Amino acid sequence: VSWPEAAPITISHETESNLIRTIIKLPDTLNDVERELYPSKICDFLFDVSQSFSKFYENCSVMKAETPELKASRLTLCMATAGTIRLLMTLLGIDVVERM
Repeated sequence: VSWPEAAPITISHETESNLIRTIIKLPDTLNDVERELYPSKICDFLFDVSQSFSKFYENCSVMKAETPELKASRLTLCMATAGTIRLLMTLLGIDVVERM
């Protein structure tokens, strides 16, 4: 997969900050799974990330963002989310498709 270059994050909508707050819980979630041996927490976290991204995508236009900087920022959030979802699904043993 070829990823665009990451850009600085600009928060212009509350769903962007909610998505970021969700994604940064990844290390703590993985530590909890390792410590407590509850892999179902990965599923719960995957669901939370997916819901946060859905709300972000519903409220924040990526390709039609108001400025090129905001577009790059939102693309970076999309890349971070995709990487997080890919990791979680891999940990669960689920193959990830490149395109639907």
